[in-house]
Amino acid sequence: MSKSVARHPVAALCCLMLCAPVFADHTADANAPTDLPDVIVEAPPPASGAVDRARESLRSIPGAASLVAAEDFEHRYALSARDMLREVPGVFAQQRFAEEVRLSIRGSGLGRSNHLRGILLLQDGVPVNLPDGFGDFQEVDPLAVRYLEVYKGANGLRYGSATLGGAVNLVMPTGLTANPSMRLRAEGGSFDTYREHLAMSGAQGPWDGYAAVTANQAEGFREQSRTDNRRFSGNVGYQFGDGVQTRFYLNLNDINQQLPGTLDYEAAMRAPRSALPSAALFDTGRDVDSVRFANKTRFDLETGHLEAGAYYFHKKLYHPVTGVLVDQAGDFFGGFAHWDTSRQWGAHRNDLQLGARIGAGLNRARLFSNDGGHRGNLLSDGDERASELTVYAEHRLWLGSDLALISSIQGVHAERDFRDRRNAGESARQDFNGVNPKLGVLWALRPQIQVFANLSRSFEPPIFGDLNQTSAVGSCDGTGVGGFADLDAQRAWTAELGSRGQQGRWQWDLAVYRAELHDEMLQKACSPTVAIQFNADRTVHQGLEAGLEVLLFEGVGVSGDALSLRQTYTYSDFHFDDDPDYGDNRLAGQPQHYYQASIRYQHPSGLYLAPSVERAMSATTVDYANTRAVPGYTVWGLAAGVEWPRGISLFLEARNLGDERYISSVSATTDFSTAGNRNIFYPGEGRALFGGLRVELGS
Repeated sequence: MSKSVARHPVAALCCLMLCAPVFADHTADANAPTDLPDVIVEAPPPASGAVDRARESLRSIPGAASLVAAEDFEHRYALSARDMLREVPGVFAQQRFAEEVRLSIRGSGLGRSNHLRGILLLQDGVPVNLPDGFGDFQEVDPLAVRYLEVYKGANGLRYGSATLGGAVNLVMPTGLTANPSMRLRAEGGSFDTYREHLAMSGAQGPWDGYAAVTANQAEGFREQSRTDNRRFSGNVGYQFGDGVQTRFYLNLNDINQQLPGTLDYEAAMRAPRSALPSAALFDTGRDVDSVRFANKTRFDLETGHLEAGAYYFHKKLYHPVTGVLVDQAGDFFGGFAHWDTSRQWGAHRNDLQLGARIGAGLNRARLFSNDGGHRGNLLSDGDERASELTVYAEHRLWLGSDLALISSIQGVHAERDFRDRRNAGESARQDFNGVNPKLGVLWALRPQIQVFANLSRSFEPPIFGDLNQTSAVGSCDGTGVGGFADLDAQRAWTAELGSRGQQGRWQWDLAVYRAELHDEMLQKACSPTVAIQFNADRTVHQGLEAGLEVLLFEGVGVSGDALSLRQTYTYSDFHFDDDPDYGDNRLAGQPQHYYQASIRYQHPSGLYLAPSVERAMSATTVDYANTRAVPGYTVWGLAAGVEWPRGISLFLEARNLGDERYISSVSATTDFSTAGNRNIFYPGEGRALFGGLRVELGS
């Protein structure tokens, strides 16, 4: 049994008991609201229209935003953020190992060799990131996701995002949007991989509920990469009538992950399944136990719509790495509110949105010497207190039914307070304040074709992992920094122009952008354990994001046959701007040209076949001095399956058919030619085969 579930049996039992009555009947209450407002906040829609309505709401955003439905990845072995987001243009998600993924949008977080930064990650609008912005994607179960909303850059204003990368919101099924009412799923494959999943949902009267349990185990492609995880995801909703509805969420995670570490280039290419030699000696890993509880309540009033909520989560991290062991436990809480209204002022419609988000927490951060994966001598002990307040307003002026002018403003106040329990001289505190305006235009050329443009500012304070560069942790010169490192918040102005739409068999999503950054937070890897952050002076992130889907034919030959092609291309030009040390050199960590495509044949019998290709068409720079790059690569895949009547389906997925050896991700350094540490490469995963069986009951 999961340690998280075992340690919190009352919480899990309460959620299951609340869900139990609604499992008997999946039919929604006739009094449940079905009419939705013209603007973007929506009441829970019926199952048949949940994704379509969410996709339509994104069309009111004057910038790049995408939606990924569960149907897009549920026929594959979807383990991580990479599997869910791999077909979103502009998103670069590369597997380091197992569920650990380097996730970057428009170059966000390139200066981070592990975990997540530069993107606000949410589940049902509730932050998964800690209050300082640090995050882990592993705490979200891909099998308990109905759809994902991807807001690039300042387009994440709806959730208070202020970062360069924007926001990713993962929406869980509910008793109203999950279909069918019971789902069983069993998967297995290469590297001794096994995953089991059970989900139940339903609605009765004013109640609805959803609950899912997932367990997965795998030895992993590389040595020292075993995974053993348990997750529970659930929610219960109640409709009070008269336009008031509330929903409670509970998530439990018990994540146990070994870490194989980075390798030098020769070892990564010659023996990609190997681990860093010190990984076994120090039993490197990352174990997370977390409990998340949240409530969200919506009021549909005559004057507009108000959505408000609060959340609390407890997270424990046990993280042995080479030489040291990170041991943390924290309690975090917050609240949010969002109001939107629409009024006719004279001849023009005006939409107004107001919102606020606040988060705070205390994290007890201890660092020990690593004694074979166990706590050794205590090296540091401190309390990390972080808080953030974000307020925002957005106004849309409709000059006609097809043209809107949008103006927004956002204010951010963030605090970082570190109290050293052993040495008061190492304590430090710093506040960060930013104001982010945005101007945009949205023009509907036709009902299904839009053009948009915007200019926006982003603001990103450093996280504790950036600021705490003490002698206990280590530094590149071996001395460390007393108190906080001298780091400023990262700021950027971004201009964006794009189009999205559908015409006949063609569907597209296109955007070009240019972001001019000041004080971008970049990383230099000093050792397998130590990587410190520094502010670059001026940098530029610019590029093109293109997604194209076309229905090649339908109903040719045997009636009901279909063949469709989906392609994404991302051009990324990230470079220094007249830097005193690096001139106009390229930033490290992402190829300039990146392309993915899949073609899917669907037979009316339920059989489908979908070959795919992933191609890094250019080399990836690994250092800011641009002395070394790793070559591009091409990886082929093939998915096949059959969907039988009565809710039974089977899938097979083959990955890296050619067993290509390549570098999937790097930990950036300043000058590779003179670096003392050259273990900065993550080898790509080799050939693998996975399969699964899904059984769906109810309707």
